[in-house]
Amino acid sequence: MAEFKAVRTSHAQTIGEVNSVYKQVTKDIIKCVSAGGLVLNAIHSVVLLPHAQIARSMVAEHVIKGGWKLMLTGQRFQADAARSRAVYGVVDRLAPLGPVRTGMIDGGEALGMHVTLPYVILGPVAFDTVDALINNWDLPAVTPP
Repeated sequence: MAEFKAVRTSHAQTIGEVNSVYKQVTKDIIKCVSAGGLVLNAIHSVVLLPHAQIARSMVAEHVIKGGWKLMLTGQRFQADAARSRAVYGVVDRLAPLGPVRTGMIDGGEALGMHVTLPYVILGPVAFDTVDALINNWDLPAVTPP
C-alpha cells in the first residue's frame, strides 16, 4: 500500500509545517490498517514536494496561482536552499517511522518558472511502528537500512 501527499516546498519550511506533514503521513499509515485490525504487509508513504523557482524577473499571474506572492517572497522561499530545507526537514521528521529515501524529478522551465519535484519515500513501515502509532505508544527504534 502506498499513500501519497503533495506539499509545496514553501509550505514545509518551519517546524510546525513539517510537523503537519508528519501528522498527515501518520494518519495515512493508520488508515492502512484493515477493519479487522490487520496491518498490511508493506506500507509506504510518498511525499511529493513541488518546487517552483522564479527563473526570470516577471511571471504572469495566470502562470501560477499566487504568482505575485512568489515575486515578493520568491527568492527567499523558493531558492534551492528552501527546497533542501523542506526535503531534509521531512526526512528528519519521518525517519523515526522507517527507512527513508529521497530523489528529484526536474520538470524544466516554462513561462518564467523552473519546476522540480523532490520526493521523500518512507517505508516499509514496520508492524511495531504502526502498532505504536495506533495506540499512541512510544515509537520503537528504527534500524537504518
